[in-house]
Amino acid sequence: MELVIGKDGDREIAVDAQELVTGRTCIIAQSGAGKSWSIAVLCEQLLKARVGFCLIDTEGEYSSLRDRFPVLWVGSADGCDVGIGQANLQELMRSAICSRTAVIFDVSEADMRAEVTHLADTLYDLESGLKKPFLLIVEEADKFIPQSGDSIKKIEEISRRGRKRGLGLLVATQRPSLVAKNVLSQCNNQIIGKLSIENDLKAVSLFFSSKKEVGVLAELEPGEFFVMGGLSREKVRMRFGDRLTEHRGLTPRLVPAPPAGAAPAEPCPGGYQGGPVEPPAATNAVVPVLLREEALDIAMAKRKRRFLFLEPEERIVSGERVYRPLHRVEVRYISGLIWKTTKTASFAIDALTGCIVEVDRGLKVLPGFSELLDLDEAAVKIVAGLANGGSTMAEIEADTHLPPGVVKKAIKSLAKAKLVTEMKTIGNTVVYVPLLEEEVPALSSLRRGGDLPMEPLRGESLEAKVTELSLRIILKGLEPTAEIVGFDTIYYPVYLIRFASERGERSIILDGCTGRELPLPIS
Repeated sequence: MELVIGKDGDREIAVDAQELVTGRTCIIAQSGAGKSWSIAVLCEQLLKARVGFCLIDTEGEYSSLRDRFPVLWVGSADGCDVGIGQANLQELMRSAICSRTAVIFDVSEADMRAEVTHLADTLYDLESGLKKPFLLIVEEADKFIPQSGDSIKKIEEISRRGRKRGLGLLVATQRPSLVAKNVLSQCNNQIIGKLSIENDLKAVSLFFSSKKEVGVLAELEPGEFFVMGGLSREKVRMRFGDRLTEHRGLTPRLVPAPPAGAAPAEPCPGGYQGGPVEPPAATNAVVPVLLREEALDIAMAKRKRRFLFLEPEERIVSGERVYRPLHRVEVRYISGLIWKTTKTASFAIDALTGCIVEVDRGLKVLPGFSELLDLDEAAVKIVAGLANGGSTMAEIEADTHLPPGVVKKAIKSLAKAKLVTEMKTIGNTVVYVPLLEEEVPALSSLRRGGDLPMEPLRGESLEAKVTELSLRIILKGLEPTAEIVGFDTIYYPVYLIRFASERGERSIILDGCTGRELPLPIS
């Protein structure tokens, strides 16, 4: 029996139902990549085929399956068929296994660990005698079978010995690096979507033949997955199909507030009915993904060794999360040689160095304006426009339309900052050559990147050194018509890792969302 779950282009993709129900499968994808959607599509196809399963629902988001299919909903919310902890679970699950009934085991309002432990024990004991095909789906598996901490041993036992009893296991997680490795390694079937955190990519590398293949995971679109192992005849990149029931795991959508003076919005049920309340704190910090323990694990692998075959000589002295200020900037300027048009450039800069940064799948650091900080407008204009082969004083005056005295003063300040050097050509003509390490980016080439989840700043932040005024001076030097029309500051999580050895100390910065090392100074 095969279950059609999606498409690769125009080709339908189906999975082996027998392997799904009695085998070991993992569904892995980061937040927002379609993990819950893919689980629901699989459940709908199992329900259409009248195949029994039990889904551990940690967020109460799968009850919509009842809108179209006969499903037994065990939980604590209003409308549940059976109250969790109130029924005889052994008899209830015996009946479900024998009648091929689907069960939603909703632990969103219960003691998750205790209830899931009881369920796993019950299913394993029942199937030891019944030996009928039945699938246990464990959502948010890192909560129940963590790599570090107490794991529910019976789920580990099911991963090793459930198949001969007919009891399959499907574990789902956003963070594979946090799931017990001895369970993940038992998963002969994999459905893997978008991942970008270094530790998580490393955790799933055992399922791929090369680092290049693993790297593709960071480029997947939401809803795209690799299906591998015994589920399909070949590894395939596909997109899950439409759902038959409502998706209740969607992120709530932001809608515009009513205009001032309009009728007040309806209050939330049971909410505060009094007068005005203080507005919530500004959501100006990117939500960190990496835990401190994970950052330290990554840092351990970056310790230097004196010789390859010896233990690392460095030790980690400290590793703390701080928030780095980033300025988001919007600039308008006039462009065009003949037909003049107004252009807009939006970008972000690191507020400590002036480097351009793109916030997209983590932090990407690009050449920016760091070498131009503390220069005046004339000096910026001159050094950015110097030819690589050098320009004479007369050529600089002609190109910049600046008075000779201003040019001489700017050249002097640039020479002091080691950003230009003087040399003589044939005929003893003096030219000034730029010494910029990086090419200054054109405004038309800048982009801000995507948007990451935000929350109020809750940790230590570093102090910004680049101001709106200092940035305006640079932009005016590069493009006289440029004006800043938008300027705000957000905070990005990073981990400051300090190493020590007999040779001294050094520090690195790790991205708080991906774990990658960032080419940024410490302060």
